[in-house]
Amino acid sequence: MSSWVDIAIFTDMGNSRNNINVLTSDVVIACGMGAGTASEIALALKANKQVILLNNDVESKLFFKKLSPENIYIVESVEQAIATAKTILS
Repeated sequence: MSSWVDIAIFTDMGNSRNNINVLTSDVVIACGMGAGTASEIALALKANKQVILLNNDVESKLFFKKLSPENIYIVESVEQAIATAKTILS
């Protein structure tokens, strides 16, 4: 089993870790939607990062796409998320 995390960053900084995670990422893949995920997506968009949304929530998709249409990619599967990330990074 391989890991998608190359370098684990343990900060013990509470919610500040969201900003660290976003700013040290080349692309952000958001799965599902909760307060923490929404916070990371917002921080990523504020930092002009590319965000791939992998969730079924229509309202979330519309909201984030409206905030930053050029930086949001909406996908329906893990395979599409990986392919989209590879395209963005190439």
